[in-house]
Amino acid sequence: MEQDLEYTRKLIERYRVEVEPLFRYLPWLKEKCGKQVSSSYKNEKLTHSIPFPVYDSTLLGFVKEVQRTALTDRNYVYTYTRYAIRSVEDEHKQIAEVTIKSVEVLIAILSNYIMGGMTKSWLWPKAVEEGIFLEILLKFRELFVVWDQPMGIQGKQE
Repeated sequence: MEQDLEYTRKLIERYRVEVEPLFRYLPWLKEKCGKQVSSSYKNEKLTHSIPFPVYDSTLLGFVKEVQRTALTDRNYVYTYTRYAIRSVEDEHKQIAEVTIKSVEVLIAILSNYIMGGMTKSWLWPKAVEEGIFLEILLKFRELFVVWDQPMGIQGKQE
């Protein structure tokens, strides 16, 4: 029991160091939830060019900051399979149900959008518009608050 508690404490502190700097994006993510944060650049003078995405600079800053952390996992697909995540609705449901013992779900969903957005230009804006990034950060903050509460309350939350 004591070993589990110590392991969980270290895990929370590790995630806290990585996630808390991202909390500064919460106001922006709340404001942009449901709104478009990218557009396509097209040049009418060039008839044989393809359009490419132009992202909000804050979105790019958020993505770059997440990429510099340990919050991405290349094996996120296995977590998606284990938790039967197949749609955006499944992602929302799983985020809402995360406890300190299943925090890998948050990492997997974040990884799906951050890493996938490197090749699929629509994923980053979709995560903002659907509120995925916002929900992940809010869930991390909720887990930190629960962990910071007195010991008796923690046991009931997990």
